[in-house]
Amino acid sequence: MIARRQGLAFILLSSLLVTSIHCVPRRANTSTSTPAPDSEAGLAMHLLVESSGRLTHKRPGWQEDLPLSFGAILDRDDLLQVGSGAEGLVACADLSVASLPADYYGGLPCPVAEPYLVQKGSFVLGPRRSMAADSSIPYILSPRHTFLQSERPLLRWHPSESGTVVYTVHVWGDSVDWQTETSATELRYPDDAPALRPGVSYHLTVIDSDGHSSEEEKTALDLSFVLLSPDIEAAVQALVTQAQGLGLSQRAAHLLESQIYDGHDLRADAIALLEEMAPSQDAPGVYRRLGNLYLEVGLYTEAAESFDLARSGYTALGDVEGEAAALAGLGLAHRGDGDDATAREWLEQARDLYQRLGEGSGLAGVESVLDQVGP
Repeated sequence: MIARRQGLAFILLSSLLVTSIHCVPRRANTSTSTPAPDSEAGLAMHLLVESSGRLTHKRPGWQEDLPLSFGAILDRDDLLQVGSGAEGLVACADLSVASLPADYYGGLPCPVAEPYLVQKGSFVLGPRRSMAADSSIPYILSPRHTFLQSERPLLRWHPSESGTVVYTVHVWGDSVDWQTETSATELRYPDDAPALRPGVSYHLTVIDSDGHSSEEEKTALDLSFVLLSPDIEAAVQALVTQAQGLGLSQRAAHLLESQIYDGHDLRADAIALLEEMAPSQDAPGVYRRLGNLYLEVGLYTEAAESFDLARSGYTALGDVEGEAAALAGLGLAHRGDGDDATAREWLEQARDLYQRLGEGSGLAGVESVLDQVGP
C-alpha cells in the first residue's frame, strides 16, 4: 500500500515550510484501496510563470520586499510591486491567468477559489532510513511511492559501484511476477509483460551481479507504485490540456503540468518533468520543487543536491525567504539520511533567516523540527 500524504516523510513540514503554498487540503488516506487524489483539484497554488524586469512581493510581518522569479509561489496576502518597464504573469490556482502590468502595486489579482485554502497544521517528522541508500546498491529512483498514469512505466535505479554489472529487474505484485536482465540502469516496462491493473500496489526490485539489492535500502516509506484509475487519469489529462491551452511559454506550461501531477500524487511524472526542465532553467524554484518531491519519495541525497542548487540561486537573487526554505529543505534531507548534526546546522541557518525576515510560519516550523532533531 502507498501511504498517503499524512504518512509521507516530513510532508506537513515540507508542504508549508518548503513550499509555503495555498493548497487544497489533502486527505490522510493510508491505503490505495481508497479513492485516488481529488480529480478536480487545479494547481493548488498561485504561480508566477512569466516575468521581465524587477518584480517584488511582501507578506504581512516581513521586514523587506523580496524579488520574484520564475515559479515563485504567491500568497493571497502578498503585496506585489512591478517596476517601471517590468511585467509579470500569474497562473492562478483555478487555472486562470492574471497579468501584472508595469508599475502595478497591489494584491494578488487572482480570483478567490473557494476550495483553495491556506494549509495550516502541525509540523511532523516522518520515517527515516535505518540504512542510507548509497552507491553500493542499485536503489530505486522511479517509480517509488507514487501513482502512475502509464501502464508501461520507465523503471530507473541508481547504478551500483560494482563496475560492469548485469541487473536483474523484478516487477511484482498481485498477479504480476515479471523479471528480466539488463546492463542499463533504466528500461521501459515492456508491452509483452503482464499488464498492470489500476488500484493495485506493485513493487520494483533490482539486484546487481554481485548480489546487492535495492531491498537493502531500509525505510519505513512504502516504495510501491499504483496505476491511476481511468476516470482519475482522464481528469488529470483534462487539467493538463486546460493548462496547455492558456497560451503560455513551454517552460510555464511544463511547470503547471508538474504541479498538476504533484497535486494528484503522480510524483514520478512530476519528478521526470522537473528533472528535464531543471538543467536548462536558471530558476531556483524548479530545484526547490524537485527537492520537495525527492523528500516525499525518500530520495534524500537527491533532495539535498536539489536544495543546495536552489539555495545558491536564491542567494544570488537576494530572495531571503527562498534561501531559508532551501536551507530548511537541506536540513530535512540530512535528517532523513540520519545525519542529525548536519541537519541541525542547516535548520539553524534557516531559523536565523526566517527571524531576520519576520516570516512567522516558517520560523515556527523550523523551531518545531529543531525540537525534534535534538541537540
